[in-house]
Amino acid sequence: MEEILEMLQKLRAALEISKGDTSDLREKLDVISDELVSKETLDGVESEFSKAVDEIRDELAAINAKAMAPAIHVDSKSESDELKRKEMDVFNTFAKEGVDSARQKAAGDDIQVSVDAQGGYAVPEELRQEIIRIQQEQSPMRQVCSVRSSETTDVKQLVSVGDAASGWVGETGSRTQTDVPQFAQRTGVFGEIYANPLVYQHALEDAFFDVPGYIAEEVARQFKEQEDLAFLSGNGTNKPKGIIDGLTAGADAAKSDVDGTPEVIDSGVAAAFGASDSASIDFLRTVPLALATPYLANSKWMMNRSTHNTLINLKNSDGEYFLQRSLTEAGAESLFGFPIVINDDIDSLGTDKIVALFGDFERAYEIIDRVGISMLRDPYSSKGSVSFYTRKRVGSMIKDVSAYVAVSVT
Repeated sequence: MEEILEMLQKLRAALEISKGDTSDLREKLDVISDELVSKETLDGVESEFSKAVDEIRDELAAINAKAMAPAIHVDSKSESDELKRKEMDVFNTFAKEGVDSARQKAAGDDIQVSVDAQGGYAVPEELRQEIIRIQQEQSPMRQVCSVRSSETTDVKQLVSVGDAASGWVGETGSRTQTDVPQFAQRTGVFGEIYANPLVYQHALEDAFFDVPGYIAEEVARQFKEQEDLAFLSGNGTNKPKGIIDGLTAGADAAKSDVDGTPEVIDSGVAAAFGASDSASIDFLRTVPLALATPYLANSKWMMNRSTHNTLINLKNSDGEYFLQRSLTEAGAESLFGFPIVINDDIDSLGTDKIVALFGDFERAYEIIDRVGISMLRDPYSSKGSVSFYTRKRVGSMIKDVSAYVAVSVT
């Protein structure tokens, strides 16, 4: 019995130190177990011994399975988070002490600090994404339109402006040649936008002041104010082309696929949707009818608060308010079942004004953020304060003029 135990211990010891191929151990185990089980002295302990041998065989199989499994490299989330933390720490040093101190800090953390040709510090990707996120929350255009990033300003897209002919035919009937669909090229129009928030020097010296958070909020707010107006009516000169740029209010106008302008539906009434409440309601009903059915699933209205308030006050022929709403709501949130988006950059009711838009804005208009935001720290221009001149390039592109219509009043 002592001989059996000694052999089992040797096998287990060999098993513990083996990390690779265990086929040699398996052969030895088979030989030893066969020899021992055949001895008459094992008659009383054969069952217990066989159980121990089976356990060792199972452990050998597990080791072999692990050795045969393919190696998979998984990036450590904690390592990624630590890198982001270090980058933000370097940016915090830049904001409080300047680019030279940031370089020294980055060298210790093995982080590359880049400065563009105009002397701007390339803000960390984490901060850039935070600025875009805040803009997305505050901007009505970014909320409903398509938004993407690009590493270049050379952005082009082909859009179909005609349908190929089709039809039904019998098994042996002749097939006429179908028309070829026409295409128009859409090109992104870019401009450079800047913001210049100020931070008091005393605040920067405060260890508990969240410099990156404050800068992100201020930059996003200033960017948003300029961008929203450009996305709506920008003329494409040093700024994006707006979604209503080039439209003439005060008269009906057909869409132009080639020029990239949508249909304009005019009320024909001076500074109003109609001569009466019921006429205004009837006119507004015609607007969704101008869009093809596939666009309606994601369509929305867009107007300013003043125009929205005018709609809320409309009454039907029975003297009831046309837009029903709960007493707990600030105003009706939909018109004919389509959501209303408030954009105060759109004109109010007035003479020859574009006062509302309707359509699937995600398919109609695209906002393009050029990757990269740079920042120049200026502690000299305003005594006692430090300004952070921040710049980025942003563009836009009208993709599908069939996806929306503009509403004007005479």
